[in-house]
Amino acid sequence: MRKIILDYTFSGKLGKEFEKYLEDFLKEKQSLPFVRTLNENWGDSIKNKLEGFNPRDIVVCGIGGSSLGAEAVLRAILPVSFNSRGRRIFFFDNIDPERNKELLELIEPEKTTFIIISKSGGTTETISNFLLLFEKSGRKKKNFIIITDPEKGALRDMAKSEGFLSFPIPSYLGGRFSVLSPVGLVPLYLAGVNIDELIEGGKEGIEISSMDFSHNPSLLSASLIFSLFGKGKLMQVILVYSEHLHSMGFWYRQLFSESLGKDEWGQTPVLDKGSVDQHSKLQLYLDGPNDKVYTFWKLKEYRSDLDVPESPILSSELSGLSLSHIFSSMADSTEIALASSGRRTMSFVIPKIEERYLGQFITILESQVWYISKMKGINPFDQPGVERMKRTAKELIFGERKKGERKIT
Repeated sequence: MRKIILDYTFSGKLGKEFEKYLEDFLKEKQSLPFVRTLNENWGDSIKNKLEGFNPRDIVVCGIGGSSLGAEAVLRAILPVSFNSRGRRIFFFDNIDPERNKELLELIEPEKTTFIIISKSGGTTETISNFLLLFEKSGRKKKNFIIITDPEKGALRDMAKSEGFLSFPIPSYLGGRFSVLSPVGLVPLYLAGVNIDELIEGGKEGIEISSMDFSHNPSLLSASLIFSLFGKGKLMQVILVYSEHLHSMGFWYRQLFSESLGKDEWGQTPVLDKGSVDQHSKLQLYLDGPNDKVYTFWKLKEYRSDLDVPESPILSSELSGLSLSHIFSSMADSTEIALASSGRRTMSFVIPKIEERYLGQFITILESQVWYISKMKGINPFDQPGVERMKRTAKELIFGERKKGERKIT
C-alpha cells in the first residue's frame, strides 16, 4: 500500500510519553464518528438512490462542514477549468447578496440538481439560500436533494411532508468530520468522483493512523504540534505546494480550529499557497517572531508536467527543466531555509492526487486532531463558542426585523 508519510525536523525527544495515545486510539477508534461513517456502506446506497441522475450542473448549498469537504475533494480531482466547460458546479456557501445574485443569474434550473445540506436543518445561511434557489427552480422539488438529520429539524420535516429525495447525516456525526458521509459523497458522486476509492482510502488512513509511533503520521504530527505549542508555537502555518490541494487547506482549517480551540487553548492555523506566499510572507517567517510551526503539504508525483522550453529571445538556465522539479525545489528550499533559521517544520508527502490518497489524507488529519484533543483532554466533537454566536445572530436578525433597529452593547 502506497501511503502518505511525514518528514519532520525536531530538536527535542518524542516517543514514550505519546505512545499511550496510540493505545487509546486502538481501543476507541471503532466508536469514533469519523470511523463509524466509513462502515455505513454509503457508496452502494448513494449509487442506488441516484441511479438515473445525470445533471449537467450541480449546486451545493451548505456552509462550513456541509460544503468545505466536498469542495476540497472536487477542486483536487477536477481540472481547474471545470466550470468553464461541461458540467458546472456552484457552491452557495455564503450569503453575500452581490455574489449570490450573480450566481443565481448563471444557473439554468432545468439542467441543475440542487443539493441542500444542513445537519440541524435550520442553518441561517443555508435556509436563506435554499429558499432563493427553490424559487429560482420554479419550485421543482424533483430537482432537489436534501441532506440533513435523519429524524428531526425543519429540513427533515419538509423532506418527509413534501416528498423530497433525501439522505441522512448520522446523528453521531458533526459537519467538519462528515466529508466521507452523504454530506460529501453525494455531490462528489454526481460530479464524477470515484467515491468507492475515496472511502477505501479513508479506511486505509485509519489503518495508517493505527500504526506504531514511528510510522504513524497522525500521531507523530499531533505529538509535534502539541509539544511545540507548549514551547510557544501558537500558530501552525500550512504551506500547500499544490494548487489542487489548496482548498483542502480550508477544510483542514475548520477541522483544526473548531475541534481544538477550547478552554482558552488552541493553535491558530494559517493557510499559505506555495510558491506564491514565498514572495509575501517568507521574510516574516524566517526573521520574524519564532512563534510558529510549519507544515508542508507536498506531492511525490504530479499527474502532468511541463518542461520549460528554450527560446530565441531569452536565454535561461531554466530551459529544459520540468515545472515539477522547480516547484518541488522551491518547497524543499523553503523548508531547508526555515529549519536553518531554527524554525520547526514537518512535511506530509502525498503520493499523488487520486481519490484513494485524498481519502487517506482526510482520515489521517481527522485522526491527528483526535490525538491532539486526547493529549489536551478536550472534546473535539463539540463547538460551544459557535453555538453561542448562532444564538446571538438569531437575536440580531429577528430582533432587527421586529424592532426596526439593532442595538449592540
